[in-house]
Amino acid sequence: MNKVRIFGIGAIISGILIGYFFPRTDVHIVAGMLVGLGIGWTITGRLMTHPRTRSSRLRAE
Repeated sequence: MNKVRIFGIGAIISGILIGYFFPRTDVHIVAGMLVGLGIGWTITGRLMTHPRTRSSRLRAE
């Protein structure tokens, strides 16, 4: 497992715990966002989705 997947699992667990312990609705939105990001990070294992995002935008012609 790489670091991003471990971080994703941590985001899922913290989102579930935040949603469970806090009764306010606005905190539930943040918890849902954490769970969603954690699922995406756990499945993909990377932070950037497009492979050319890391390359330079200036290209030699």
